[in-house]
Amino acid sequence: MTTSQATSPASRWSMAPDRAVLLSRLINIAALLGLIGVLAGSLHLQFGAGEQPCPLCIVQRSGMIGLAVGPIMNLLWGMKARHYALSILAAVAGGAGSTRQILLHIADPNDPGYGPEVFGWHLYTWALVTFVIAIVGCALLIMWQAPFEAGDRGVLRDAGPMRPIVTGLVVWLSLVVVIWVTIDLAVIGLSVIPECGLGECPDDPENTNSLGNLGGWFAVLAVGVVAAVIAAIIERRWKAREASS
Repeated sequence: MTTSQATSPASRWSMAPDRAVLLSRLINIAALLGLIGVLAGSLHLQFGAGEQPCPLCIVQRSGMIGLAVGPIMNLLWGMKARHYALSILAAVAGGAGSTRQILLHIADPNDPGYGPEVFGWHLYTWALVTFVIAIVGCALLIMWQAPFEAGDRGVLRDAGPMRPIVTGLVVWLSLVVVIWVTIDLAVIGLSVIPECGLGECPDDPENTNSLGNLGGWFAVLAVGVVAAVIAAIIERRWKAREASS
């Protein structure tokens, strides 16, 4: 007597470990690309359009940088739930800054808001949308256990085509952060006393001179080119070290 073995729903929808790792890496790369785009756009507004970031804008920008920490750790050292948890904490902090700024500007019906609008919403509103999507997305990815169970060790131990891509993105983001922090600290050190005196700085600072629209985007793209060159050099050295070992 023979018995037919039907495929269970769980096995039918299960994914091979290598495919689960590949898909989760692609998701993290897409998230990292999106965050780099957001930060690059904010830097263009500051240095290309001359729009100075307000105190709450800096909180939100810092939240975006913290949000990128989770994908970076996932890609470099393997998928871990705690990496997503770090991104969730950063998104909560950034979302609090976005919410505060939204409430400040909707308290007065005649308040036009601060900064440019994109599809009818100000950037701090879009920042809140981004943080909410990030929280929900990270929570869903934590519930997806396949990449965790696959024992992913990250691209640093996987000499595949994805490693130089990830290296380039990490270097690009690092350069953007270093440039932003360095220039902002210099600007704050030179201008905060003349602008604010000994009191509080304005919530909506005035625009300053800038590189212009094309100059701002050229600077952002130049940083990307430098990151690609640095990533290529790093990958070449890694391959030489692996070949000699």
